[in-house]
Amino acid sequence: MAYAKSGAFALGRKVDSQITTVLDSTTQSTITMAVTSYAAIQGALITLVEALDSNSVPNDGERYGALTPRMYAQAMTVDSFANSDYVGANGLPFTEGAPGHRKWKDWMGIKWAMHPALPGKGTATAKHFVWHKSAIGYATGKHAGNVASNDSVSADITWHGDRASHFVNHMMSGQAVLIDDTGIIEGNSNDTTAVATS
Repeated sequence: MAYAKSGAFALGRKVDSQITTVLDSTTQSTITMAVTSYAAIQGALITLVEALDSNSVPNDGERYGALTPRMYAQAMTVDSFANSDYVGANGLPFTEGAPGHRKWKDWMGIKWAMHPALPGKGTATAKHFVWHKSAIGYATGKHAGNVASNDSVSADITWHGDRASHFVNHMMSGQAVLIDDTGIIEGNSNDTTAVATS
């Protein structure tokens, strides 16, 4: 089970990487996000939302946002983002289930999450994204190289007696694709800046 889980997590990271590569290919104007104060951080996040609105992206509950760990920490300094006086219990992460399982935080019509593998994370040119679900797609396919009925995701765990060990191979077939460039907005910030204190 430990092998299967670690393989599944590795495949999940690859899928995330394929999706963030597509998000990073948007030709929309990049928004520079200042992180020098609570007000600047709030303004930067609102500007991302405004850019989606300006592109007539539907505000239908299918908007998503991904921030680096540092930018998510910066966002948590903004009262209207973090305080339950502004965000109802349904919009707060971890109101159901065990903390640590991914939950999205709903704020300004966008489901926000921290993502630890966004391009430029931890550098002066960190990238963050907001997008509509229909702006990107992910397709999986079967191919003859996979075992287990040629499924798009499979694991081959077999015992090799001649080496007294298990052979573990996880396989997948899939790719992300850009569907509507106007439905993706990129923001850049300096991830080396300390979390704002005022």
